[in-house]
Amino acid sequence: MLTQAMYTARELAMARMEAEADVLGADGIIGVEVRARRYAFSAEIMEFVAIGTAVKAEGGTMALRTPAGRPFTSHLSGQDFWTLWQHGWVPRALVLGTCVYHVAHLTFRQALQASGQNTELGTYTQAVYDAREIAMGRMQYEGNQVGADGIVGVTVHENDWVWGEHAIEFFAMGTAVSKLHQDASPVSPQMTMPLTD
Repeated sequence: MLTQAMYTARELAMARMEAEADVLGADGIIGVEVRARRYAFSAEIMEFVAIGTAVKAEGGTMALRTPAGRPFTSHLSGQDFWTLWQHGWVPRALVLGTCVYHVAHLTFRQALQASGQNTELGTYTQAVYDAREIAMGRMQYEGNQVGADGIVGVTVHENDWVWGEHAIEFFAMGTAVSKLHQDASPVSPQMTMPLTD
């Protein structure tokens, strides 16, 4: 239920942002951020805000809208978008994957065996692996749904929000991209590094 709630809230925020871009006649939205905010007056309420910059091609010469005729969405910067375009690729959609996962408590025997010594807690380790893989798989599924050839700029975040010490959320996000033409040149980065803190 928590997984579905997180999906629904993010999708509503994204859909409203896309609708605003469509009204403006934009071809797409770049620099998209999806922010979550909790309120002090209720731990059970979360707000999701999606913001980005609407862009439009001059003269309508670029085929940037999705095959469904909707503005594309991307969390890539303007420079990253232009690099993709120069190499024959276009963004299709900001794709998300989320998984809220409950990590089982240790039994009394397991807790007793781990007491006073350094040891890996296999149950927790496996839960983290599983939750992350489920989130990544859901993001990849969304990429397949929009007919993408790949996903770039992927980030994976882990949050525990307010659900207690045994519930975690993994959130994967990336931009699904497609080849604009079949002879699109591959991008071969020599070195990549973020220019922010």
